[in-house]
Amino acid sequence: MNKKDEMFNEFDIDLETANRIAKEYPSLSDSARERMFNMTKEKMNISNYTDEGNNNSVYGVERYNRPRWIKFASMAATFAIIAGGIGGGGYLLRNMKKPVPAVSSSSETEVTTTSSVTTNVTTTTAVAETTTATTESKRLTPEEAAHKLTDSYWDYECFFDSVAHTKADYDAESLKFNYTMQYAGYTPDIELIYYKTIDERLTEKTMDGLKKIYNTYFSKNYDPFYSVNAEYTNNNELFGPSFTADTLPANGKLDRAYTYIMYEGELYQYCPGKGYFGGYYWTDEQIDISDVTEGSFTLNRKFKNDGNEVYEPSKGEVTFRIAFDEDAQDWRIEQKDVEYEYQDNSTTTETNSTSIE
Repeated sequence: MNKKDEMFNEFDIDLETANRIAKEYPSLSDSARERMFNMTKEKMNISNYTDEGNNNSVYGVERYNRPRWIKFASMAATFAIIAGGIGGGGYLLRNMKKPVPAVSSSSETEVTTTSSVTTNVTTTTAVAETTTATTESKRLTPEEAAHKLTDSYWDYECFFDSVAHTKADYDAESLKFNYTMQYAGYTPDIELIYYKTIDERLTEKTMDGLKKIYNTYFSKNYDPFYSVNAEYTNNNELFGPSFTADTLPANGKLDRAYTYIMYEGELYQYCPGKGYFGGYYWTDEQIDISDVTEGSFTLNRKFKNDGNEVYEPSKGEVTFRIAFDEDAQDWRIEQKDVEYEYQDNSTTTETNSTSIE
């Protein structure tokens, strides 16, 4: 295969088509080609002549000495910018230490411009740190906690005992149950009588309403039925079950001596005998705080009762053990010891406490 055939193969043209194109477009004669060459040469000479005036060459490097005052001016400007940045940063830091109004966003951006330099400072408030600071700021001192927990003590402690020393509707029909006590090896059967609670100090007369008050003042370790005889503790429980007329125990027996039960959606309290005895009060506002640690302290307060036609006047002192509850993040009563002093100068001690390690 000759070169001509290779060219045709490259462009995918057959020999017949190539011959036809050659006839339609014949090649230039020698005289025509000479004429085109001369015309091209003439144009090139004209172009070279036109650019000849701009065809200048420069050789060597000329030394240039910059005026010295410009160098000092530049240095002064640089120091001014740096000083402005430092001053602006210090101003921002001082402002950041000042208290600022609360913002809804967790971060805020401050922009300070000094000369031609703009400094952006973004401060981010950490939620965990804010929460910790808020908690610490709300933590009461022992004296504040003592007043908060015990100033109104006689208005709520009467609800939380083996017997409710609160007002009940003794004119309404009562609920009666039996319970077999376990005490010092004896198993006597006792009668539990319940009346509907009507004490106005309990605004929400439900089991949940009672628990809200209880958890506000007492810790989870507080035992309202503490006794040196452990068997006695197993007989009582504050918050009992809920009953309807259809779910009352068929044999009329309860498994605990509950202080409160619910019946048909209403709160009933255990009342061994008809009558309401209150009238306790602190003899003065003086409080005695001792044994203060980071998580607990001891509080002593003196009380008095003027008595009535049934009960003799009495007085005494309550010793509270108050501890900081980490779950509630507040102070709570963890134990109490009550010492009574009657007119005949004899004394008895009632203790409600839990072991503290």
